[in-house]
Amino acid sequence: MFDITWIDLICLAAVKGRDIESVRQVIGAENEPSSGDDARFNSVTPPEGAMLSEWGDGVLVCQLGSGTRCAKPQTLAALATARGTVMATCWHDRGISPAYPGWHNLLALAANGRLLSALDPSNHQQQRLGYDTSALDPYLAGARFDYETIPVWSPAGETIGYGAGGSIVVAHWRYACLLAIERFMQAELRESVVRSVVPGRSFFLSGSLPESPVPIPEFLNYSPGGD
Repeated sequence: MFDITWIDLICLAAVKGRDIESVRQVIGAENEPSSGDDARFNSVTPPEGAMLSEWGDGVLVCQLGSGTRCAKPQTLAALATARGTVMATCWHDRGISPAYPGWHNLLALAANGRLLSALDPSNHQQQRLGYDTSALDPYLAGARFDYETIPVWSPAGETIGYGAGGSIVVAHWRYACLLAIERFMQAELRESVVRSVVPGRSFFLSGSLPESPVPIPEFLNYSPGGD
C-alpha cells in the first residue's frame, strides 16, 4: 500500500469474475481521451473518466478525482451479477449517491446481485446496509478507523506549513478501505496501479448509469431516499 494521505477524491472498484472488456461494457466506458478532447475536459460539466487495470484476482476500476460512477449502487448491482463479485471504496466531498444515507465515504461488498454489506468507513460503528452486514468484517480485521495529527517535516528537518503548526491529519479509515481491497484481491495496491495512464486502459464514461438488474431498494435491502 502507498501513501494516500494527499488523495482527497477517489473511487475504486475491485471486480472478480469478469475481464476488462466485460467491466468496460458494464460501467459505460467509451472511447479513450485524446488530444482532440480538450473541449470536453474544459466544459462546465466535464465527463467522468476511469482507468481499468488487470490486478490481483480480477480487474480494478479507478476514478482518481473524477466522479463516483464505480461506487454507485447501479454500477455495483450490474457488476455483481452472474459470477461477478465486487468490492468498492470511495471518498468524495460531493457525495456518492442519494441511495446511501448521507454518506460521503463508502466501503461496500456485493455479490450474486445483492449488496452484502456497505458502511461509511469514517463512521463505521453506525448504520450498515446490505443482506449480510458483517460480510466486510474479515477484510477489516485489525484496521484503524481513527484520525491522527502528525507533524510534517521538510528534508532539512524543519516543519512545513500543512495544517496547524506544520501538521496534517491522517484519516486511518482510508487506509482501512485499501487494506480491505488488498485482502479481497490478494494483491498489494501500488501507486502505479492507481496513477499510471496506460494506453487502452483509460476511458471516458457515458452519461448514463448502468441499468441495475434489480430495483435499487431490493439490491440494497433498504428503502433509500433517491436513485
